[in-house]
Amino acid sequence: MRRSITRPDMRLIKSALQAGLDFIFPPRCAGCGQPGAVWCSDCDRRLVRAGVAGCVRCGFPRVVSWRCLACELGRIRVRSFARYQPPLKQAILRLKYHPDQALADRMAAWLSTLIDSQSDPADLIVPVPLGDVRRKERGYNQVELIASALARDLNIPVEAQSLARVRETRSQVGLDPEERFGNIQQAFRADTRFVENRNILLLDDLLTSGATLLGCARALFNAGASSVLCLTVGRTIG
Repeated sequence: MRRSITRPDMRLIKSALQAGLDFIFPPRCAGCGQPGAVWCSDCDRRLVRAGVAGCVRCGFPRVVSWRCLACELGRIRVRSFARYQPPLKQAILRLKYHPDQALADRMAAWLSTLIDSQSDPADLIVPVPLGDVRRKERGYNQVELIASALARDLNIPVEAQSLARVRETRSQVGLDPEERFGNIQQAFRADTRFVENRNILLLDDLLTSGATLLGCARALFNAGASSVLCLTVGRTIG
């Protein structure tokens, strides 16, 4: 009787195929472009870890000095791995426009180090969604690649369908903080079936003003989420 291919078998097959491809076409470092690995030790040493700038309670950038919109939402925190500067900047841009799963795996490993004993045990990983137009243009969502890898690392389910972008927004690039928050308002909706009474790990690749993450967190809380821990690979400040 013919034996079906199990999930572990499939992982072994994929690993063997990837090893063969890496032998024929050596990967190049996403930070500096040198051949040999998707992320080299030199670029790893050049990373500058992100501090917790902004609100001392939750870590989000403040919209104004005396007010934190994140804390007003409820149980929410944000943690970022490193500052958005070379070589991390090149790596984030590479994954944004080239679906490199090996690079996404490396970023997921970075994010896993941000989980600490003070965090609520996560029930579900949720990637920040793209709009339909941008997803069709790129063919994929780079944050979903990171989310799937992090789900394997932490043994936590990921559900991309639990959060949707229901309104197309203009690019946040070039907008000031007030414009960013206005641009993203009412742009997301979460599915109660997935998030109600659950602790959510919300993932994005980059934190700038925090507008996108707060828009997503608001939708998750409106759908009944218990808490939201936001993790990003890069951060423009802190």
